[in-house]
Amino acid sequence: MQLKTILNRVERQKGFVYTRIRWSDDNQAISISIKPHARSRPICSGCGTKRPGYDTRGERRFEFVPLWGFPVFFLYAMRRVACPACGVVIEKVPWADGKHHSTYSYRIFLAAWAKRLSWKETALVFGTSWDTVYRAID
Repeated sequence: MQLKTILNRVERQKGFVYTRIRWSDDNQAISISIKPHARSRPICSGCGTKRPGYDTRGERRFEFVPLWGFPVFFLYAMRRVACPACGVVIEKVPWADGKHHSTYSYRIFLAAWAKRLSWKETALVFGTSWDTVYRAID
């Protein structure tokens, strides 16, 4: 079974497609590229309605739950939305909110481990910062 198939069963993102899964340049992390589905329209992050796309920003990395001890990152170029009520804003994506660089799944994962271990130890075990663990709990 391929990793893309597992992601589609466990972490399906409505309106988005996992396109390319590869190792990072140093072979220490897994990068998963995500593209919007051909017919999906971006959702305004201000009012939450579907609006026409404006253009795209640079590619962002979102931390995902590590697999087999390797960090996993979603790579996605956020679209800008032309909303008559809110102006031109960045789209709302289903795996993260605001300016967070970690996915909802990863924050839930870290918060569950932070109940068992100290926050600092949780950060060390999963190769992230203490601040990321703090934000996951918050």
